[in-house]
Amino acid sequence: GKPNGKILRINTDGSIPADNPVAGNPLWSLGHRNPQGLVTANGLLYEAEHGPDIEDEVNIIRKNGNYGWPVVKGPCDAPDESAFCSSHQVIAPIWSSGNSTVATSGMDYYNNGYIPAWKNSLLLATLKGSTLYQLKLSEDGKKVVAVNKYFANRFGRLRDICVAPTGQVYVCTSNGNNQDQLIEINRP
Repeated sequence: GKPNGKILRINTDGSIPADNPVAGNPLWSLGHRNPQGLVTANGLLYEAEHGPDIEDEVNIIRKNGNYGWPVVKGPCDAPDESAFCSSHQVIAPIWSSGNSTVATSGMDYYNNGYIPAWKNSLLLATLKGSTLYQLKLSEDGKKVVAVNKYFANRFGRLRDICVAPTGQVYVCTSNGNNQDQLIEINRP
């Protein structure tokens, strides 16, 4: 099948891992619209993706998981999604942008004491939203328990984010005007 809408898992030499869901196939999960950011933390794989016109989302990627696209937008909360979600064991996102889109892009995990309020959080850059989202995670990392927003419309489109081993956070912009920036975030 086509790789569209799927997350693929391969070895560094290009071969297929023996424990993939389907023997000889790189498929790891399916039902994704437009994956953007991936990061591992808490023994989990987190993914950020674009919705079509609503419901950008953050998911925990599971082996052979179905995330619903193109039938489901975000969580299984619309009447016409219920039967499909049930019959296909659709995995709901741990966060959704709701009735709009923010154009999720890069994402990283923060668990450093340098910015204590951000410990155990996913940091999500957005293009359309031009905002850095802090998605505070539950202790086990399986739920978003709080959402904070930073730098709304201050630097324009935020393309990617990187956490340094020392705890500083770096964000790069993507405004397409040859004036893009690399921004270092220090503790307040």
